Amino acid sequence: MTFLAMSSVQAVILALLTVGAIVAFYLIKLRRRKVFVPSSVVWKKVLDQTMSKKLEGLRTVISVVIAATIGVLLVLSLARPEVESLTGKHERIVVVMDSSPTMQALMPDGRTRWQHAVNEAETLLKLGGPTTEFRLVDTSGTSDSLFTTNRDDVRALLTTLRPRATEMRFPGVDAANAQVYFITDGVSNLNAPAAAHRIPVFDPAENIGITAFEIRPMPATPQGFEAYLEVQNRGSLGAALDMTLSGAGQQKITKSARLAAGQTLQEVFDLTAFEGGGIRAAVISKGDEFALDDEAFAYLPVKRKTRTLLVTTGNSYLETLLKTDPVVDLTVINPGAYKESANYDAYIFDRFAPPQAPGRPALVIGTSNVAWLREAKGTVQKPVITTWREDHPIMQFVAVHDVSIEKASQIDASNLTVIAASNEIPLIVASPKPKWVLLTFDLESSDLAFQAGFPVFVDNVLAWFSRDGVALRRSPGLVNVPLANAQITTIDGKPVASHQVLNETVFEAPDPGLFVATQDDTTMHVAVNLSNPVFSDVNKSSLEATATAGADRPPLSHELWFYMVFLALILVALEWFTYHRRITL
Repeated sequence: MTFLAMSSVQAVILALLTVGAIVAFYLIKLRRRKVFVPSSVVWKKVLDQTMSKKLEGLRTVISVVIAATIGVLLVLSLARPEVESLTGKHERIVVVMDSSPTMQALMPDGRTRWQHAVNEAETLLKLGGPTTEFRLVDTSGTSDSLFTTNRDDVRALLTTLRPRATEMRFPGVDAANAQVYFITDGVSNLNAPAAAHRIPVFDPAENIGITAFEIRPMPATPQGFEAYLEVQNRGSLGAALDMTLSGAGQQKITKSARLAAGQTLQEVFDLTAFEGGGIRAAVISKGDEFALDDEAFAYLPVKRKTRTLLVTTGNSYLETLLKTDPVVDLTVINPGAYKESANYDAYIFDRFAPPQAPGRPALVIGTSNVAWLREAKGTVQKPVITTWREDHPIMQFVAVHDVSIEKASQIDASNLTVIAASNEIPLIVASPKPKWVLLTFDLESSDLAFQAGFPVFVDNVLAWFSRDGVALRRSPGLVNVPLANAQITTIDGKPVASHQVLNETVFEAPDPGLFVATQDDTTMHVAVNLSNPVFSDVNKSSLEATATAGADRPPLSHELWFYMVFLALILVALEWFTYHRRITL
């Protein structure tokens, strides 16, 4: 027997002192009063019925033993005794749950790997004795507990966990001072400590899922968009499938195909007939056992014309380009007739800029000598574009690496977004708020206007100014939007909790879906999709079990002190009963 609250020597000394004190109280002889009676005849019958001295001594021994036993039980219960054969060994157990998305794949019994993992964790909670401490953590880093002997608290935390499509990592645990059990399907391939016991929850699963989905502009068709869909078969069997694209206006495109095991299918869908709004892609195949990658979302910009005012002294190529753009409602004036008006969505200033910034977004070509732009500090001859921002909306499907420029103005681009530059010299810059784009060179001193991507560039600029853009692509989990203090809603207007991190808004999206971020007059759509070949590959596990959760539980479910106190109370009740029956003293 060992003790948790004090040393064995201390417990024995305390018990001996308690027994000694109880025995001492019983040995103290009470002084009896002398009482004179006129005759002893009336007491003779009573004296004849009194117990013998031998029986009286036995009553004293029984009373002392019961009292001493009660005292020892209570004293030793304070020391928290432990007997491994009865209550198990005092130990620490860390349960690590693999919360990667592949844990949602179905097992042969129709339950997910995650549900099997929860059952294994429940079994682990039956290990050890009442003094065993448990800690529950998961690989997504969203949940962690302190060590506790309260299994109900651990079970309550377990019900809040779920697989998440975020970056996985094995949590920091001290395998030297605790037993670590890692419940996993082995697909995430995390670097668990060598001492960790791996409990597998894996069976091969059939899966045909979406590994890529996006909506992209069609360069040859203004305001034309197409959807790119990639589907992979990560199962062991070939299967037939149906691919469906559904739009907000009840438009639908369906294609059927058959994929062999390990095969990838890439399809492009023409969205000309779609009105705009949310687009949902779905893949349906019989026997699919992983549903998380069976659907994906995107946003198709709503088609509408941009009312554009072109201010120029004459640029036939630019005028022709804008007049033939079916989504541009163009008005052309010369600089002398310029007057700001609320009737336009955007301005294009060709080799001219007004002294005051307009109240609408503007594309400025070839000049910057006004206060609201940047003053030219000189001229650069024959700059070559060496860097450009491919991820910026105005550069989508625009190639500028071979653009020839005769000369450009040199400006200070601090606090601006540099879209294209020649080494350290900015050539195309943008201001996000207020919105404007500046080309530090004019079209006549370059061949940009003759590049195949120039019409796309102009259309991208106008779209960035006032039209909807395609949705930001994000993965499930914590989603960041590059807008400060934005309001987040689902596509059907339901609010979503969010918080501010630096200059971004962050919210949680555990499942695929389409969301809207709004800040003042700026709106962004966010498509949250799994769409990841790594997550769809649900069968790449090479896990070997190193432990099982099953184990015999000790006979007693509480610490020994609980039973000692309970027995002491029973003895107190017995002593009270026997005392009143004159069996004990």
